[in-house]
Amino acid sequence: MPYAKVTYIPVDDPDKATHGDYKHLMQRWEGLSKPTAKKWASEMRDNPMFSNYVLNPEWKTVMIDYDGFKKFVEWKSQNLYKKKGKIK
Repeated sequence: MPYAKVTYIPVDDPDKATHGDYKHLMQRWEGLSKPTAKKWASEMRDNPMFSNYVLNPEWKTVMIDYDGFKKFVEWKSQNLYKKKGKIK
């Protein structure tokens, strides 16, 4: 898997948008590609801890909570090397 450098850019004004689509998520996280954003949003949907941070109000419309995405990225980085599933 290729290495990508992703940089988080916090918003100066906390009253600004709290949710956004893939395009705005990529603007906030420099270096995040659209395929990676979609993959991670899918992982968030499948994980009960983060599923409430991804909203699909309509077909092909997605709104991702910025704080929830940041929590997911932190969680993902902490659990990067943990084994998944059972070892036979």
